[in-house]
Amino acid sequence: MTLIQVHGEAFITIETAAECYQVEVRWVEEIARRGILGPAEEVQGSLAFPAAELDRLAAILRWHRHHELELGLVVSLVGD
Repeated sequence: MTLIQVHGEAFITIETAAECYQVEVRWVEEIARRGILGPAEEVQGSLAFPAAELDRLAAILRWHRHHELELGLVVSLVGD
């Protein structure tokens, strides 16, 4: 997994996260754009979010995919 330093913090691109969790990039991008994964940054033409939010992304994926909860509901459950 490749991490990128942004403002002294480790970030991960949506492409790398999608590959790690075996989901479509578009799905991770939708979650990131909703602001649920912290402040997203444009990095070398890609959207990246704080790597510390990977656990949150895993929880969203688990609730949405494995428990079949609607994505909007899951996002409201985990949103700040």
